Amino acid sequence: MQYSELYPQLQNATRRAAQSLMAKVKERAIDRVLEIVQMEKCTDFTCNPEYMGEWNKLMEKQVVFLQDIDHPWKPSKFVLEGIGEVDLEKLRERRHLVQQAFDLRMRMVAYWKTVLRRLVDSVALHLLFTVQGLVNKELEDEVVSQVVGPQGGGLQRMLEETPAVAAKREKLKRSISLLKESREVVAQIMDRVSTADMEN
Repeated sequence: MQYSELYPQLQNATRRAAQSLMAKVKERAIDRVLEIVQMEKCTDFTCNPEYMGEWNKLMEKQVVFLQDIDHPWKPSKFVLEGIGEVDLEKLRERRHLVQQAFDLRMRMVAYWKTVLRRLVDSVALHLLFTVQGLVNKELEDEVVSQVVGPQGGGLQRMLEETPAVAAKREKLKRSISLLKESREVVAQIMDRVSTADMEN
């Protein structure tokens, strides 16, 4: 907008182009996030070494957790990091599945942290890359498209005066006309004065 402030017709086209491109970028970003989520739903894969560290840290609670399940006199609630409060009474009835379920749940909690980091990084990188392309190439193309228009009539519209410029032009015409009339009146007065001076 700063570069086109002296060209109001170009400012309108630039504003429309920017709004149009931002809508496209928003659509692409939404599609990108949906694609990332779909990829995560297909498989649980990571090369991130932090995943194993996080999973091992969560698995350290398994021994205490299983002991609390095996002893009915222990409290019926257990607080697990990453999950919250767990009701042990229901788990005591299915003791044979608890160890596998615990392992699976801890893998999911550790993996979810990796997924969140990956999602944030992917979206941030995608937006930075998209904005760079937007500013360097797409904005120029879109402004030209907005200015020229589909039938090429945009250039004709750009050459038309804005109402403000037309009003200033009319005001200047009136001022010039008034100055010409004033010059003629002054010339007549000067002629009369010089004629009167000659007669005297």
